[in-house]
Amino acid sequence: MANAEKNLSVETLRGIAILLVVVGHVIGSGPGGGMKIDFPHPLRYFYVWIDYIQMPLFTAIAGWVYALKPFSASSGFGSFVRKKALRLLVPMAAVGTLYFLVQYLMPGTNNKGELSQLWRIYIFPYTIYWYLPSLFLIFVVQWLIDSRKWMDTLAKWSICCVVALVFSRINDVWVLHEVPNLFSFKGALGQLPYFFVGVAACRFAASLYGRAGVRRAMLAVALLGIVLIQIVWFCPGKYASLSMLLYPVTLIPALFLLLALKWHNRFFVWIGGYAYSIYLFHGFGTSGGRIVMKMMGIDAVVPILLSATFIAAIGPVLADKLLGRSRILRILFLGKK
Repeated sequence: MANAEKNLSVETLRGIAILLVVVGHVIGSGPGGGMKIDFPHPLRYFYVWIDYIQMPLFTAIAGWVYALKPFSASSGFGSFVRKKALRLLVPMAAVGTLYFLVQYLMPGTNNKGELSQLWRIYIFPYTIYWYLPSLFLIFVVQWLIDSRKWMDTLAKWSICCVVALVFSRINDVWVLHEVPNLFSFKGALGQLPYFFVGVAACRFAASLYGRAGVRRAMLAVALLGIVLIQIVWFCPGKYASLSMLLYPVTLIPALFLLLALKWHNRFFVWIGGYAYSIYLFHGFGTSGGRIVMKMMGIDAVVPILLSATFIAAIGPVLADKLLGRSRILRILFLGKK
């Protein structure tokens, strides 16, 4: 019964995480994208909160799920890579190409590309699909770590996590700043600590959550993250940059606490079951929803936000069901066997 509850709670978190991703992309990462909302609009403030947690939570859940069925000596590296490539890279190429062409052809979309630059989306980070090659690289790193038993104890995990934190902070400075972001490896470095958190939350739950003092310490550091969010918003400049530099330190305990929750919700569990399909296809809905509302003469912020979010969340569920009927389309666009 405990395992079932834990699975439902993680699926609930997955549903919440993907909805945050959708809402964040509807709003837009900056004043020039999405709904083109500028400071100091409340939704721009809301996005600061979303941006803080959305992808780290999504990545931590991926690590937790991996830890349920980790590296196995019976399956070689080649088999592992093929499975992850089928799951992540094939849909990245197929859906990414479709998204590029739709953006190019449809009037009213943001950030149109040139057809001569289409090849770049398979090599460099491309819009929302940067995450898929990053996650692929993270899985490869985790396989190498587990194959050498570098994370079979909490002490070893701590060393790996500290190393990952250091790399995540020097991700785009000094020498790395000059290195092209091939295959979104910088995104992988940024998200790697959070994947490790998910692995540890599943693998070392008894040690991490067994003492009340540990939980209280986690909560104290997690609350510090809320303070840092306020600094980023209300004190732009060098203080905001320093706060963002400290984000991972506060995110790690926050993610541990979220993954330990024993709460579930049927709606979020249902949405969580389609999280990957929503991630792949929600970009069509976020753009399309905004365009349709404007064509109808609706410029109010709240109706556009709600309508675009609904279309971007439900549209991919329908796409999942339709594409799932064809073996070829299921492989190409959903990464399913």
